[in-house]
Amino acid sequence: MKFSPFIAFAVLTALIPGCAFQPTPASDAPAVDMSFLVQPGQLLPLTILNDITGKQVALNTPGRKKLVILFATWCPDSQRAMKALHQSPLVQDTSLDIVAIAREQQGSELASWAEENDIIVRLVADTDRSIYKKFAYAGIPRFIMVDGQNRIVEAVLAEGEKQLEHIRW
Repeated sequence: MKFSPFIAFAVLTALIPGCAFQPTPASDAPAVDMSFLVQPGQLLPLTILNDITGKQVALNTPGRKKLVILFATWCPDSQRAMKALHQSPLVQDTSLDIVAIAREQQGSELASWAEENDIIVRLVADTDRSIYKKFAYAGIPRFIMVDGQNRIVEAVLAEGEKQLEHIRW
């Protein structure tokens, strides 16, 4: 019987919750920390980023709600979240700024992925995890909802199904 690489990939994908490699910890090894480094009420630790087209994304504009998404194109949960987002009315909400930050990915690969998947939100490449490290140690996708005063309202690890139900201000 031939072993299919697709089956191996499917099994491996099912075993990686939150798109974080989480080996079974040995008795002396620490578990992967999936907690947030930011809390509701804190100011968003980002002000201005450059998107994959080189344009500035201002995340400190007062009076505007923001949705910051931490994701990766290779992660099935992230793919599902981005697809659901783009099928929702959120992407058409003119009172909402949405930016999706892809960890450990280059702008060119994000541009190709966005074109293939009809992604219209602003994309930022976080090639070295310097942005991601302001929010968490492991696990994607993550949604960070920010109010008009640039304070974090809620931060969630959006695994599984019905991920958009986590989005609320």
